[in-house]
Amino acid sequence: MKYCDLCGADVAEEQKCCPRCGFEFPKVIMSDIRDEAILKKYQGKSVEEVKRELKIKQTRLCSYFENMDTKTLKKEELVALLEESLGFLRIPIVLGVDDELNFSKQEISFIMLMYRIQEKADIESGGPISTSAIYTRMANALQVLNHPDESMSMIMKALLINPNNHDALFAKSKLLFYAKDYAAAKRSLEKLMEKGEHPKASYLVELIDQIAE
Repeated sequence: MKYCDLCGADVAEEQKCCPRCGFEFPKVIMSDIRDEAILKKYQGKSVEEVKRELKIKQTRLCSYFENMDTKTLKKEELVALLEESLGFLRIPIVLGVDDELNFSKQEISFIMLMYRIQEKADIESGGPISTSAIYTRMANALQVLNHPDESMSMIMKALLINPNNHDALFAKSKLLFYAKDYAAAKRSLEKLMEKGEHPKASYLVELIDQIAE
């Protein structure tokens, strides 16, 4: 049970409005799963210092990508730059269905810029040049930004590099789940769980079974 902030009435947890006075309860906003990692790294610094450092870092990384046409980077240098950028954004390699990522407008522009650069580099090279981890992290970001086709493209590249990559297989299963292709998602998850224990995969299978019921 919870209580109404307006009239004090006892209200069931699942109710969105108070049955006595009609007060509409505010939605619970989930925290960004990146928050803990950011707080840990910048422990002891003020909020203003952290914001300033993050802004400087993002500006520097963006300038590299925006001026990519005027630079001559080897594949290894581009991969290192992408890895650094994804690490800076704290994009996880495993993103569960209940995990929340809340990107700012600047971060969204940055992610889409990285995606375009990655696609261009892959086309010019005739195949994926980055690591499975980079493609999977980028896929997770694109999935959150509601770009399922682009996300699946990144996942397939990760699996082309390593068909048994657990993180990429889970990301693929999750995309199939969001596309409501539950049968394909479950087959993919069961294949993943055959390779070893995967708590997030098990949870997603339970969700699919509940929907089927």
